[in-house]
Amino acid sequence: MQSARTNQGVHPMPIDRNKAIIWARYLIDSTDWLLFGTRVTYLDNPEGTVGQKQGLAAPKLVSLAVLTPEGKVIYETMLKTDEIVPNNLIAAHGLDYAVVFNSKQFSEINLRLAKITEGKQILAWDLSAVQILFDELCVEYAQPALVFTGHSLRDEYAKFVGEVDNGGKNYKLQELKCDGNSAVAQCRAVLDALYRMASSNQITNTAPTGNQGWTGEFYKPKISTADKIKDFLGL
Repeated sequence: MQSARTNQGVHPMPIDRNKAIIWARYLIDSTDWLLFGTRVTYLDNPEGTVGQKQGLAAPKLVSLAVLTPEGKVIYETMLKTDEIVPNNLIAAHGLDYAVVFNSKQFSEINLRLAKITEGKQILAWDLSAVQILFDELCVEYAQPALVFTGHSLRDEYAKFVGEVDNGGKNYKLQELKCDGNSAVAQCRAVLDALYRMASSNQITNTAPTGNQGWTGEFYKPKISTADKIKDFLGL
């Protein structure tokens, strides 16, 4: 039996943790989703932020990446700017110079993303921030709106970890730990967190008695998580 104790301490709501684990396992079993990462540097924030607007200034530099559920990069680009991009910003975005030299106009990026994501769910660390960013860009560059459907891993991961704030009323949002600065690194960090959730044991001996609904089903993936992790890591 797995206790309600996690790496961060005792989980306040074991069933919420179970739900997050089952959600991750269902997602891994499906094939209709893609990973999406963005990195943005705003004029009023030279250090840059990851997919979240700070202040009211227009973006100065935007880079993005789309990966398959297996972690393969299928699209990586940078928004073409009218100015020469300083080396420090290229480094801050973790960009290869080939990506910089082949930067694209937003109209081309918008069209390509519409084709890539058609019929697909998007998994991002914070999908609402990604949508806000693209709403702003579509207005700024007078392009058709691009609406993303999918999931934010950040919210499910907070339930999984189980740290609470605001007097125990809300789950504390966790920081995404990336091995690198790029949008690709962000996507791979999201994928790593997803597999960490899916490969964790569900809590059994501290869950409340009674009808637990689908959280008590202890869903088993069609392909074992261990095998998928081996494929992901290339073992």
